[in-house]
Amino acid sequence: MRLTIIIAAYNVEAFLERCVRSCDAIRSRELVEILIVDDGSTDATPKIAARLQAQLPNLKVIRQQNRGLGASRNVGIQNAKGKYIWMIDGDDYLEPGALDVVLEQMTEDLDVYCVNYNVTDAGGKVLYKGYPEHYIGEVLTGAAYYDLNYEKNYTWQYIFRKDLFVENRLGFKERINMQDSEILPQVLLYAKSVKYLDLVGYNYVQYAHSFTNTHDPQKRYDYFRSIIEVRDSLQSFGARVQAQHPLLYSGIQKKLGALDQVVFSHLVFYRYKSSDFRKNLALLKGAGFYPLKAKVRGRMKILQFALNRFPILTNQILNLVK
Repeated sequence: MRLTIIIAAYNVEAFLERCVRSCDAIRSRELVEILIVDDGSTDATPKIAARLQAQLPNLKVIRQQNRGLGASRNVGIQNAKGKYIWMIDGDDYLEPGALDVVLEQMTEDLDVYCVNYNVTDAGGKVLYKGYPEHYIGEVLTGAAYYDLNYEKNYTWQYIFRKDLFVENRLGFKERINMQDSEILPQVLLYAKSVKYLDLVGYNYVQYAHSFTNTHDPQKRYDYFRSIIEVRDSLQSFGARVQAQHPLLYSGIQKKLGALDQVVFSHLVFYRYKSSDFRKNLALLKGAGFYPLKAKVRGRMKILQFALNRFPILTNQILNLVK
C-alpha cells in the first residue's frame, strides 16, 4: 500500500462525506487506503462512516471512545498499512483531483512531501493560499524546511513516511490544542528529505465555531494552557538539539517568538469579562508569558505597553471597541 489517508472524525456529520469523497483516488484507488478514526462521535458520523465503508472497498473505520484529535491520529498511525500517511481533519477536504496528481508526483523515495493549501470560509470561498506559486524547487532536509516554514505547523499539509513516527516512537500529545506545533520539529528532525509539491492539494476550512475562534471562556483558558504546554515542550526539545542541529534549533526559537505573538493577538482581538481576563492573566504570568514580549509595531506597540502596564483597564477599553 502506497498511502494511508487518516481522517480524524468527531461530530462531523455535515462534512464527512465531502472529506471522504475527496480522498477517493479515481485513477489510483488500489494505492490508497482511507482510514476513518471516529473519536466517539455522538451525531450521525458513525452511520455516515458505515455507509461509506460499504461503498468504498479501500475504506476502513475504527471507532473509539472520545480521546481527542491527538489520540485519533496516533491510532490511525498504528493501524495504517501505507508506506506514507496523510492526516486529514474530517471537516476539511482535498482539492478535486489533487490526490491522483500527488500520487503521480511521489516518485522519489523521500521522507516527507508537502502540498500547498487553500484557507477557505465555511461557504468554500478561498481566503488565501498557504504558499506562493513555485515556492521551493529543491529537496530540503527536515531541519532546513522547518527553519524556513516554522509558522506553517499544520500536519495536514504534509505526507509523511510512516516510519518517521514508528521507528522514532513519536506520537501526538493528547488533549491539547496546537499539537501540530509541538510534534512537527520532532518529526522533521529525522527527515532527511522534504519535497514541496507545487500544487494546491488541501482545503482548510475556517469555521466561526472552531476552537481558536471560540468565545467560550473555558475553551479560551484551555487554549492558553495548550500554548504553555507547547512552549515548554519546544524549549525542552530545543535544548536537546541545539548543539547538533543548529538549523532546527533556529526554527524552534523563531516558533517560540511566534507563540508570544499568538498570546498577544488573542488578548487583543477577543472579548473577555473582567473575571475571565484576570484568570487568563494569572495563568500567563505564572508561565512567564507576561509581561507580553511580542515583537509588534505601530498601534500594536501602544496596546502592548498598555496591556503590560494597565491590563484590566486596557481590556475594558478594548471590549468597548469590539
